[in-house]
Amino acid sequence: MRELSGFPVAWGKRKASDTCLVGNHGAGDGGELMPAGRMTSGIVRRGDRIWRPMGPWSPAVHEYLRHLESAGFGGAPRVLGIDDDREVLTYLPGEVAADPDWQPGHGHRLPAFTRTEQALREAARLLRGLHDAAAGFEPVRTGYRFHPHPPLPGEIVCHGDLGPWNTVYRDGIPVGFIDWDGAGPATPLADLAAAAWVFVPLAPADQLVEAGFDRPDDMAARLAVFVTAYGLTDPASIVPELANCLLTVTEAIKYLAPGAAGAADSLEHVARRLRWIDSVAPMLASELGRA
Repeated sequence: MRELSGFPVAWGKRKASDTCLVGNHGAGDGGELMPAGRMTSGIVRRGDRIWRPMGPWSPAVHEYLRHLESAGFGGAPRVLGIDDDREVLTYLPGEVAADPDWQPGHGHRLPAFTRTEQALREAARLLRGLHDAAAGFEPVRTGYRFHPHPPLPGEIVCHGDLGPWNTVYRDGIPVGFIDWDGAGPATPLADLAAAAWVFVPLAPADQLVEAGFDRPDDMAARLAVFVTAYGLTDPASIVPELANCLLTVTEAIKYLAPGAAGAADSLEHVARRLRWIDSVAPMLASELGRA
């Protein structure tokens, strides 16, 4: 829910046990500097591999990604190794949707293919596949970036920062999630709710129009499509989680916002969204009750 842009990575045929790679990981010597996200820069592609800066949380993320690989989940990058202070991942050709000019309180101006119902359904199905693959994972390393802790009862390790800007699309269809630095424990319902905010997306009508939607009044129906494609047995159960998942964002603001003024701006943005979702919750519940 931090709404960051990403870079395309993917899976290869190597196993995690293929260990470390060495060599120049700069943008020179054939390297291509990839577009920076809001938090991560210095990402370099060389052929079918990505060199990416690591953080203290990276060992926990790598353990998670290796579990997803062993579980057969095809929508996550494969960890190929470590080269000095960088992780080495495989690269996936595709399109990553991003609006570099986005500001809080405005609609994301993303490519039209992100707004189709087919893309919405496939994003939900990809997320369900991730949750199914993560079920039963008992991590040894739990030093996750935000609120590090082992999964509590009912929690699984989740991506933690889903959105079209962290999704690789091919022919307009989501095929993988990228930028896993925010991975950490959450309940599947909370993670689904956070994803609904950005994939549906959930926003006031003027922001949806700004984002390119011709029918902003279809928002509740799109939410129903998303949770039904995920396979939520009680679609209306997501409504209270739409507010609850915003509250977890406040825990990460101290890591994400620059200074007191930046933190205040972020908190005010969350407060506006909380008031808005409270105002539309009855309408959403009514629509989902018919799904």
